[in-house]
Amino acid sequence: MDSTAPNFSSAAAVAAAAAAASGNGLQGGAGGDRPEDPSKQNLAQVTGSIQKTLGLLHQLNLNVSSFSSASQLPLLQRLNALVAELDTMQKLADGCNIQVPMEVVK
Repeated sequence: MDSTAPNFSSAAAVAAAAAAASGNGLQGGAGGDRPEDPSKQNLAQVTGSIQKTLGLLHQLNLNVSSFSSASQLPLLQRLNALVAELDTMQKLADGCNIQVPMEVVK
């Protein structure tokens, strides 16, 4: 199971690198002075998708930790939502070309 931990950390590292690469990070959403270029907009979409995926994983953890037969349908719905979001993330990431420093990945 150790092979899954680096992937989760890598997703968080990519989200952090994406936020850093997009400029001001937290201050970027309040503006509107100039239109974002398509690469930054795509990067923001990937970052949002990563955050949504992490939220879905947290919800799945809660569902699994308190599983009963009555909670089977919500669990299956969350699993389907996770698969759909991972598919969306993959499609968005294909259009993203960023370089993540090895220090960030470590």
